[in-house]
Amino acid sequence: MQESTQNNVFGWIFTNFEHRDSLTDTFLKLDSDKTATRRWVYIVPAEGTPKKIVHSIEADILDSLPGEIIREYHSFDHFKEILSSFEGKTFAVLADAENPMVSTVDGGFITLLSQCGIKTVSAASLIQRCSSLLTDSAVESQERAASILYRAIEEAWTYLCKCYKADIPCTEKTLQDMLMQCISDAGLVTDSLPIVAFGKNTGNPHYEVPSSGGAYIQKGDVVQFDIWAKERLSRDDNGELSPLNPIYADISWVGVFAEKPTEEQQKRFEIVKEARDTVKKNIETAFAAGKNVTGQELDYQVRNVLISAGFEDMIKHRTGHGIDTDCHGRGVNLDCIEFPDKRILLEGSCFSVEPGLYGKDFGMRTEIDIYIKDHKPVISGNLFKNCGLHVPQQELLLVK
Repeated sequence: MQESTQNNVFGWIFTNFEHRDSLTDTFLKLDSDKTATRRWVYIVPAEGTPKKIVHSIEADILDSLPGEIIREYHSFDHFKEILSSFEGKTFAVLADAENPMVSTVDGGFITLLSQCGIKTVSAASLIQRCSSLLTDSAVESQERAASILYRAIEEAWTYLCKCYKADIPCTEKTLQDMLMQCISDAGLVTDSLPIVAFGKNTGNPHYEVPSSGGAYIQKGDVVQFDIWAKERLSRDDNGELSPLNPIYADISWVGVFAEKPTEEQQKRFEIVKEARDTVKKNIETAFAAGKNVTGQELDYQVRNVLISAGFEDMIKHRTGHGIDTDCHGRGVNLDCIEFPDKRILLEGSCFSVEPGLYGKDFGMRTEIDIYIKDHKPVISGNLFKNCGLHVPQQELLLVK
C-alpha cells in the first residue's frame, strides 16, 4: 500500500454486516453463504500484518484472510472501544461522494469511525489498482468475449439484410433473442439482456424491449445494438480456472435499415464516430508526451467534439465506464459530468468508449472497449482473428 503511505493513510479498513456489501465480499473473496449476523472489521495497514476485529460468537468469520485477530468483542461499547484505539489515524474506505461504483460501505460505519476520532478518505484509487487492472490472462478473456460479441452483431445484421431484401417482418425481440442465443451458444454469460432498438426507440439510451416483441423494423429506421457479456470460466495468470476470472466485453453498433443513410443520419454518425475515435488519439498523444490522462479529461474532450458540432442538447450520458469482472466495473470511468473521475489511466485499465447523440427522431451510439497494454491504448476484438468485422473502423451498418 505504497500510495497510502505517501498520503499519510494508515491503511485500508473493511467492514460488512449480513453480506450487505457485495463489493467487500467479492474483493476479499469471502463466502457469501457463511453466517454473518455481527459486524466485523478487517484492517490492512500500509505496513505490517492485517488485523481483524470480530464478534465473539462469529470469531471465525475472517479465517480465510491473512492476519491476526487483535480483539474479539461482545457488545457495542466494547466494539467502539476497540475502534477508538485507532483514534487520530486515517483510513481508506469504500466510500466516495462522486463514484457510487466504489461507494458501498454503510453510512453508519462512517459515522461510527468519526465518533471514534478516525478520519476516512476514498479508496477509489486503491480499488482501481487492486481489482480493476487487467493482467495478460484477463486481457485474453476480454478479447475472446469481444470477438464473439462482434460476430454476434454481424450475424444479426446479416439476418436484417435478408429481411430487407425478402420483405420479412422482424421485431426488436426477434433480434434480441438471436443475440442472446449467440451469447449462450458461445458459452458466455451476461447480467442482463442486450439492447435492440428500432427507429424512435433508439433515442432512449437504456431502451428495454417489451415482452410483447417491441417495434417492427421499417425501411429507413436507425437500428441500435448494445451487447455485453463475459466467459463463464477463464484462467488467471497462474492457470487456475474460475468463474471469478472472466472479464466483460461491452460494444454498441448502429446501422440504418436501408442501402443508403439520410444526410442527417450520416452527419450524426460521423460526429459520434469522431468523438469516439478522439479518445484513443488523445491517450496516445498524452502518453507520447510522458503525461498522465484521467477519465475526466477524456470525457471533457469527447463532449467538446459533440458540443462544437452543435449537438449539446442531444448528449444524455458520459463517454464510458470502467470494465472488469463486472460490466460496469470499479476502474476509471470516462466521466466529467455524472460521476467525475479524476483517477489516471494505468497499465491494465479497461473501459468503454461510447459517445451517443439522442434526438426525438432517432439516436446513435457507437461503442468500443479500450485497454492499456504496454503503455498503449488497444481496441478490443482484434487479438483473436475470428471476427469478420474490422473493429477499429466500426462504421455505420447498411443493407448490402
